[in-house]
Amino acid sequence: MRASLVITVFQVLTWCCVFLLAVLSLWPGEGLGFLFVLPELKMMRTGLPGQLEHLVAYAGSAAIGMAGYGPSRGGVRVIGGFWVYAAMLEYLQHFSPDRHPSFLDFAASALGALCGGLAVALLWRRPFREAVD
Repeated sequence: MRASLVITVFQVLTWCCVFLLAVLSLWPGEGLGFLFVLPELKMMRTGLPGQLEHLVAYAGSAAIGMAGYGPSRGGVRVIGGFWVYAAMLEYLQHFSPDRHPSFLDFAASALGALCGGLAVALLWRRPFREAVD
């Protein structure tokens, strides 16, 4: 019962990450119309280089996705899904004001998804006895 609860929590967190990635990727660079007056609603940045932001965001999201869906769906599907999603979001930036798609951003996102997914997959392969010792 407890393991299924943990998996369910990770599945819900995966969809929260998917939603958050969309919002952060497609949010207009200069805010939305009447919301220009609110500076905190302009493009959200961490201060890190853009590609590093992509790598970290997708690594964390894919790791959470692997924890929630990896056992039932398989790691290739989870990581591949994040690759397709990253490509779609980069393409959709054509239609978001002051946003510009970039192949380098997609590559950083794909690399992040691969690293995050593989990290969780490798942790699963580690024998339990070694983890306890």
